[in-house]
Order: sequence, then C-alpha cells, then structure tokens
Amino acid sequence: MKSTDELQKVLENSKDLEKYLDDNFDDITNITLSEYLEKILKEKGLSKSEVIEKSNIQKNYAYQIFDGSKNPSRNKVLALAFSMNLDDNETNRLLKLSNNSILYPRIKRDSIICFAINQSKSLMDANILLDEMGEDIIE
Repeated sequence: MKSTDELQKVLENSKDLEKYLDDNFDDITNITLSEYLEKILKEKGLSKSEVIEKSNIQKNYAYQIFDGSKNPSRNKVLALAFSMNLDDNETNRLLKLSNNSILYPRIKRDSIICFAINQSKSLMDANILLDEMGEDIIE
C-alpha cells in the first residue's frame, strides 16, 4: 500500500488520469472495514471464528464488526490485527478504515505495539510486553 505522499507524487507526475486510477486501484479504492476484513480473511486463508477466538472479542460483537454493523474501538481493531497476524501497513489500514488513529511511533504505547507486530507476536505476548513496559494492554 502506497502512502498518501507517494500517491500524491505519482498523481502529480501522471499525464493520464485513467492510467493512474487503474495502476493505483488498490490504494485509492473506497473499501469498507468489513470488506477489507473479508479480503484479509480470504488472502490469509483464515476463518472468522478462528480470528474471533484469538482476538478475545466477545463473539456477537466481533461478528457485528465483520458484518459492518459495529464500528470498533482502536483496541478492538488492534486485537483483530494481532489475531490475523497483520503487518504494520495492514494494521494501519484497518485502523484508518475503522476511523481510528494509526500507530504513531512517537507514542510509547504505539511503539511497543509496532514492535510486537514486527516481531509477529500474538495478542497475549503483545499484552505481556505492554504490561511489562507500564502501558495499557489491548482489551
């Protein structure tokens, strides 16, 4: 996924709008949170029930997130990201689509979460690390 700055530079240098739109379809398409979650499940060969179990989110609420009827908190999105073993770009896209702030490395808690993501840690391991560092866990 290209950053906004990268897209802006490509757009500024484009002579053909249709080609720009075609070439950057995945980066500029309006996709909902539930559509993106479904896309990730399919790409990674995961089942909703497996992800929900790993996320420790209450089952009914989690299914409502997946069907688009609930807009989750930042912690719920992070729990889903860990349960799907997403990388930092995928996690930030999930956060953006849910209208939550992206991970910001200048914030200690976010730095710890980024570290855990980059180390492919589980949600439980990330929470242990957060707790050891004196930060609120992902609930």
